[in-house]
Amino acid sequence: MSAEKAVNRKPVSRAIFRAIADYYGYDQSLPLEAKIIDVWPHRVPYIIEKVTFASTHGEWVAAFFTHPKVSRDTRGPAILLLHGRNSFWGKNEDWSREWMDILSREGWCVLVADMFGFGERKQPGNPGCDETGAYAWRDNLIQTVTDQRRGLDYLVSRSEVNPSQLVLLGGSMGGYYGTLVAGLEDRLAAVVLTVTGALPKAATDDRFLKFGHTLNFAPRIRTPVLMVNAGSDSRASGKELFKAMPEPKKQIWYEHEHYLPPRKFNQDILRWLHKQLD
Repeated sequence: MSAEKAVNRKPVSRAIFRAIADYYGYDQSLPLEAKIIDVWPHRVPYIIEKVTFASTHGEWVAAFFTHPKVSRDTRGPAILLLHGRNSFWGKNEDWSREWMDILSREGWCVLVADMFGFGERKQPGNPGCDETGAYAWRDNLIQTVTDQRRGLDYLVSRSEVNPSQLVLLGGSMGGYYGTLVAGLEDRLAAVVLTVTGALPKAATDDRFLKFGHTLNFAPRIRTPVLMVNAGSDSRASGKELFKAMPEPKKQIWYEHEHYLPPRKFNQDILRWLHKQLD
């Protein structure tokens, strides 16, 4: 019996990645047509706005945007918060809302948006990236990543935000997509990825999976990275993704289940973010 062929886990070449990145290309001058649906100034020490903005292919993104109540002489940092796989909850899921509150109380702006197929964008017949079929998976993957990059466009458009202090924080599925966004973007000042790892059992040069393989995107991240992992997840996967990222980087392991409650597991992340932003 012949031995099984080893699965290629080496990141694709620069030339191949440029071709992959071209699939994610979009016109950043596309009008955002942003709207503030409503404002909530009560019971918290910051302002919450429900907003929408335009993405590509006629998609509209619903999001929460927070900013300090007290006006400042200078613009401040902003966090792009990417939620996890949480059924239909999207931005309304407890992990997202709790992190939104924690980060906003630090005096930072926060944007958390419904991903394609989640929250207000959950529609009959639109299962997002869970849709079967390789081409549909790739198209929905690109849409999801582009929506979050449009989130960065939105943050840059806000008068409260310093464009040189944009941060990405993603958890679980949000950490997966966050790796892709960070590998494509040069506008980020820092990246935090929680409870995520390398795409398992998949070749980096697979015809379709290469478009969403974290090991292809991780080496292209051009900003400091903090990875926070849970001991109950695959240590091999978490370590493999971390190894693929360039310096400067830091990895923290908690001996805990996959879900890390934000109220309990936030001090290391906040301490690291203040080091990057202050």
